[in-house]
Order: sequence, then C-alpha cells, then structure tokens
Amino acid sequence: MKAIVHQGAGLGGAKLVDMPVPPLGPRDVRVRLRAAALNHRDIWTCLRRTPDLPAVVLGSDGAGVIDAVGAGVGHLKVGDEVVINSSQEWLSSSHVPEGDYGVGYKILGHPDHGTFAEQLVISADQIEPKPAYLSFVEAAAISLVGLTTFRALFTEGRLKAGQTVVVTGIGGGAATQALLFAKAAGARVVVTSRDYTKLERARKLGADLALGSDADWAKEVKLFTGGRGANLVVDSIGKAVFQKALDSLANGGRLVTFGSTSPGPAEFELSPIYLRWKSIIGTTMGSRDEYRDMLAFAEAYKIKPVIDRSFRLADGAAALNYLDSAQQMGKVVLDIA
Repeated sequence: MKAIVHQGAGLGGAKLVDMPVPPLGPRDVRVRLRAAALNHRDIWTCLRRTPDLPAVVLGSDGAGVIDAVGAGVGHLKVGDEVVINSSQEWLSSSHVPEGDYGVGYKILGHPDHGTFAEQLVISADQIEPKPAYLSFVEAAAISLVGLTTFRALFTEGRLKAGQTVVVTGIGGGAATQALLFAKAAGARVVVTSRDYTKLERARKLGADLALGSDADWAKEVKLFTGGRGANLVVDSIGKAVFQKALDSLANGGRLVTFGSTSPGPAEFELSPIYLRWKSIIGTTMGSRDEYRDMLAFAEAYKIKPVIDRSFRLADGAAALNYLDSAQQMGKVVLDIA
C-alpha cells in the first residue's frame, strides 16, 4: 500500500513509500481509507523524531470503508462506512489515564502506524460508524479536533448556554471547531487572531466578537461582558496569550489549555488566580465515551468542520509544509479516494 511515512529528520523525513499491509488480528478490522486529516501533532512528530527511529506512518484522523474483519469482531462488517477514533486505549470518561504517554493512553500515528495510507489495520474498539450526513473528508476532519475541543469545552470547561467563551488563535482546525461547537451549544463566542482575514471569516461562522491578538483583548472581553469577564477560555497557544487569557476571565472563570504553539514557559501573576477563584485546567484528547458523545452532538446539530484545502495522498509531504505555514482556516485534509 502507498503511505506517507516519517523516517529521518524534520519535515524532510516525510515521504511517500510502499508499505506492507499489517496482518489482521482477531479483534482488528482493516479499513480502506478514503480520507485523512492533518493535525499539528503530525508536524511535531516529524520535528521530534530522530533519524535512528524506524519508519512510522503518520496521521491520526481517518475515515473509510471496512474491507476485512477479524474472527473475533461481531459488531462490524465488510462494507461499513466508519470513522477512526485516534485516542487509543482510553475508554471511560469517568477518569483520566494514569501514568505517562503509552500507559493506558496514546494517539494513533506515533508510535503506532497512522492514517496517511491507503489501508489501516486497527482494533475494532477504535472504530465508530461514520455519521451519514458527513462526507469521508468531513468525517476525518472532525475527529481529533472534535474530541479535543468537545472535552475542553464541555467536560473540563463546563460550558453552558448563555455563557461567554474566548477561543484563541482562530483559524487552526481545533479553534475553528471549538467555535462551531460553542455556538451550537448556545454560548457567546469571542475569538482572537493576529490574522484579520481569519477574524472576518470567523465572524461569518458565527463569532460574536473577533479581536486582533495585538489588541488589549482582555479589556475588550470585559467590556463585551458588562465588566464581568468570560466564563471560559480555551487556548492552544500558550505563552504568547496566557496572561491575557487569565485577565479576561470572570471571577470563577476557567482557562482550559490543550496546546502551546508559542514555545517556552508561560509566565503569569499568581495572586489573581486564588483571589478571584480562577482555574487553569490542562486537557488533551478524550475518551471513547466522549468521542461518541461528540459525534452524537455534531450529528444532532449537523455540524460540519471547516475544510481549508485538500491534497492527494501522494502530496502528503506538501500538505504538511502547507499546514506548517499557518495559512489555513480550518482543516487540511488528504483526499485518499
């Protein structure tokens, strides 16, 4: 099968190669992939792996059609249209995984082979029916960012209708998905970006207030909320916006962080955290229960992810470089079909 693998150093180590299809275990299914979606995790995987490591198929998100099932799989069949949950081995939403990465929790695409390939063999536990209203490209694109932002907004962020949430860095796939989910839930959504074209597009997607990153947007959020502040900030930028994010919160507000695209440690004033009952909550990905809840929520409101651009599988390396350029508004995908 054709696949985009990483072996070497940096983004230059990503290339199209021929790979053998893995054997099918008794609890596995084999999926003929129709689409896969890129995430910044794919870039970080390329940048952090060393040349001595064996080749790994990149990609966490995917959707396709089952073309083989293991002998022990009873609830899935050949021909089923499915979407892949890339949050491996985390089943119940009643707890978080214990231990380090790889102990009760890992993400598809490293160390296990991922979805940038014509076929994927994976545990049946990681497979869910593809929502009928979504195309294969859309189903792949909503998967990882949908799970991550659903948990950030609702499990950890406890967002309710009528509350105000700030989404930083609008334009990225996760931030854009968070905007769509929060609006569907009846929240007021403030977005930030350094790109004013992306701010205008966010307004068209339903953002109630769109603010430039270079502005005193914490002050603007306070004005927008009648002086109270936001109930929730969901952030994937980190250092560059952390103090503003905390300043924008109301008493008892929550900052949920699931990324740090601006490098380095975040510095912030500690006293307003405890004097104003604010919380900083870290999260990443989510459980199978939450993945199913996310798909049901998206289907109930017919939420479709924003697709920025599609590439062929053969152009997967170019797609990674395009994502790394940060030009996108929404998801970058591989249309494998």
